Amino acid sequence: MQIRENISLKHYNTFAIDVKAKYFAVFQNLEELQELLTDSKPTGYGSPLILGGGSNILLVNDVEGLVIKNEITGIEVIEQDDKHVYVKAGAGENWHKLVMYCVDNEYAGIENLSLIPGNVGASPMQNIGAYGVEVKDIFHELEAYHIKDNDVVKFSLNDCGFGYRESVFKRKYKGQ
Repeated sequence: MQIRENISLKHYNTFAIDVKAKYFAVFQNLEELQELLTDSKPTGYGSPLILGGGSNILLVNDVEGLVIKNEITGIEVIEQDDKHVYVKAGAGENWHKLVMYCVDNEYAGIENLSLIPGNVGASPMQNIGAYGVEVKDIFHELEAYHIKDNDVVKFSLNDCGFGYRESVFKRKYKGQ
């Protein structure tokens, strides 16, 4: 993992706008994210812009600070009982890929949310939804990295405060 300079963000946003990040890095696990956040503070990169799938952002100017691209991927079944299958997916995993994984394995409930652009990590932020199904309807829990506390925090369904295209991550925990 390294911090690179003057990187085009054209391939990191769905509008394919060719702006540059003064500094750019990719993380693939929690340890790399922690290292980037720790190393960026004393070196003057400023508050980083953490980028997921680039589908819910409009970049109109070059980014003068550090852009950190989330590439924590992976999909796995962690538990199964008579009524439910609990699937864990990395925040940097493509959302549609997760939906197709569930469809291909005949795990019902998420199929109405196919073809929504973006990554898994953004889905609870705005409680994505389509055709009468929202993330809250198929959600169990998530683990989030709290930047200020340098700690991983678990959020249950109730902790997320889901509403129509709404969650605690858009207001109470914005930027944290």
